[in-house]
Amino acid sequence: MDDPKTWSPQPRPYKSGPFTVEATGYSKVKGETIPRRNTRAKDGLVLIPEDGVATLYDILKHSAKKFGNAKALGSRKVVRTHDEIKKIKKTVDGKEETTNKKWTYFELSEYHYMSYIEYERTAIQCGAGMRKLGMKKDDRLHIFAATTPWWLAMAHGMNSPAPKTKHL
Repeated sequence: MDDPKTWSPQPRPYKSGPFTVEATGYSKVKGETIPRRNTRAKDGLVLIPEDGVATLYDILKHSAKKFGNAKALGSRKVVRTHDEIKKIKKTVDGKEETTNKKWTYFELSEYHYMSYIEYERTAIQCGAGMRKLGMKKDDRLHIFAATTPWWLAMAHGMNSPAPKTKHL
């Protein structure tokens, strides 16, 4: 396998099957199959992904250490919008009419990526900023925003050892 600090994951299978096995401790019931489990969890439920990784903050730290400068998050900015008027057909009182409808298209920039290390730093800075503003353990922050890398960094930062987040 490539160096995980420079590796960029691609959507393809890396292993061949079988991916599941029959779970132990179940009896065959007519008309049903025996429950199945992932081969890595054949002996029971996996409670933590790896030793020492038990919280969202642990995942953040572990990922930055393991994957380093590999691409973690990608985003694009709206360069500009394009409006276009199209004629559409609709039925009003049983009669078909042609009317104008305005369509808006977004022209987007190229993807800009943040590495695992950059993302970890951003998330920790967000959490530190909230603490500096007076948030403390058991305080809550309601985030109402479109999903972006910055929204996600704020959520992870709030899960660093201090305040809690509620996503709306």
